[in-house]
Amino acid sequence: MATPHSTIGRVARQPAVFAVLVLVTGVITGMVLYSRAGFFGLTYSVIAAQSPNGYGIPLDHPAFTQMARPGVMASANGLEFIDGSPDTGQYLWQALTTFPGFVVASGAFFLLWRLLWRARSGVYIPQVARQVRLLGWWLLVGGLLAPQIERFARMRLLDTMAVGEANYLLGEIPLVVPLVALGLLALAGILRDGVRMRDDLEGTV
Repeated sequence: MATPHSTIGRVARQPAVFAVLVLVTGVITGMVLYSRAGFFGLTYSVIAAQSPNGYGIPLDHPAFTQMARPGVMASANGLEFIDGSPDTGQYLWQALTTFPGFVVASGAFFLLWRLLWRARSGVYIPQVARQVRLLGWWLLVGGLLAPQIERFARMRLLDTMAVGEANYLLGEIPLVVPLVALGLLALAGILRDGVRMRDDLEGTV
């Protein structure tokens, strides 16, 4: 029998918990949609692509040299290409530089909401273990794939503006995402074992 008065169950039944989740999801969504790329990069009349290569270009303009202390040279490491008349294909690649991360984040918060909703009647039930496992796999697969898709899209966008600048190496993966995902998968296994042990105890009683 599920424990109706578990701590997570009591918390999950509170409307404030879901209001906070909705608020956090909205903030993250807004940060993604209205970042420097705009609404997935679709609201700007120009498209910009950053070169992954470092150049160390000296800056001789007085606006920069006056900022440097004596004996210090000002230089720019990054090189950005800007297209003032982008086509549909470029807009598509621009959108893909942020959209996968948005999908992973939104899906994770939705699964977290489902997890809390399942846990309102107790933790040691099969549905909670399944939801934890699903959230873990979502973060693991999405956290590994989204940076690669975004990196590929950035390089394809760069290829439409510059010759020989793009490199299709693996994108950087934040370590915390796969670590959290693996932790959730381990937790799902523990919860599943706990459900079996509880059922065995109830059977013996």
